[in-house]
Amino acid sequence: MKNEPTGDGKTRLTATAAPLRLGFWIPVYGNWIVSKHPETQHASFAYSRKLTLLAEEIGFATVLLAEHTFNPFDATADQLDAWTAAAGLSTITKHIELMPAVRAAFKHPVIVAKMAASIDEMSGGRAALNLVSGWWQRESDAMGLPTLPHDERYLRSEEFLTVLKGLWTQQHFSFSGRFYQITDVTLAPFPVSQPHPTIYLGGESDEAQRLAAKFADVYLINGRPVVETKVLVDRVRALAAAEGRRIQFGISAFVITRETREAAQAEHDRLYALRHEGAIPGVDPKVVMIRTYAYARGYVGSNGGTAAGLVGTPQDIVERFQEFLDIGVTTFLLQFHPMLEEMTRFGEQVVPLLAQAGVWIHPTGR
Repeated sequence: MKNEPTGDGKTRLTATAAPLRLGFWIPVYGNWIVSKHPETQHASFAYSRKLTLLAEEIGFATVLLAEHTFNPFDATADQLDAWTAAAGLSTITKHIELMPAVRAAFKHPVIVAKMAASIDEMSGGRAALNLVSGWWQRESDAMGLPTLPHDERYLRSEEFLTVLKGLWTQQHFSFSGRFYQITDVTLAPFPVSQPHPTIYLGGESDEAQRLAAKFADVYLINGRPVVETKVLVDRVRALAAAEGRRIQFGISAFVITRETREAAQAEHDRLYALRHEGAIPGVDPKVVMIRTYAYARGYVGSNGGTAAGLVGTPQDIVERFQEFLDIGVTTFLLQFHPMLEEMTRFGEQVVPLLAQAGVWIHPTGR
């Protein structure tokens, strides 16, 4: 889709070949405005179920469930478990992809391979996962687990993914590495998804980009302006090409849409006033994403949030989607607040414009 003049002072959106995939973050922390206010907390399976069914009705293609054992913003606040929630959602949804995150520090790859294959079977081939190499040392410390240096975590993640892919595609799989020793393991049944469940991977360090280029199906980027996003896309695309691979790209973004830009900005300011500005304790200072857009001041949302620029009128939002599509980003993992009301607004006001422009098609063909 391109912006073309119509001769009457307006622009017309014309379609390009690359359709976008809509996704969203389930509010496992209770909200995505990084707020401790009690009225913003909705970290329950009942609420997440309602959101996921709404997203599926609207036509969202995927849902990300972040994984933490306890809430990084407030240890006393509720925290929904990613994998059991994904399993629960797998039997009550019909079309949406289920993408729980997993950290190699806390789960063995044989167990993860089995859980993912089971969710894939339960859902009819809709399982995926988002591998996180780890950025929050405090959680490991609290459980008495050793914390590896930054670069070694990515070496472990590479072995982790090697084991996952091997178990998903081979019988009598064996592997001998520094972190994992696997001897003659066969997981049956194999996943329904072929060749295996989709692997999403984020991270902005050189090690993360190298790992994504070698193993990921989709490389996830924290929300940021289009120009800066293109730098990462071009770099990882080149790394993947050197591996003889092609991968897709996704981005996180917090959406605020209103009838006018002024109203959208006013809502941004209201939400920002609810934001908790305290530093997250126990963060590894070497994690690149934490130093860039993960929880950047001035923006609403986590993982870049409104830094991606999806704040404005419905037409503004559609045009910004197009700018990302033009540089090769096709998956959008969206955050809203309050989730239910704002996802409904997005479905009513933005999604029809995306469909009219020809850049989005409902996954069910409706």
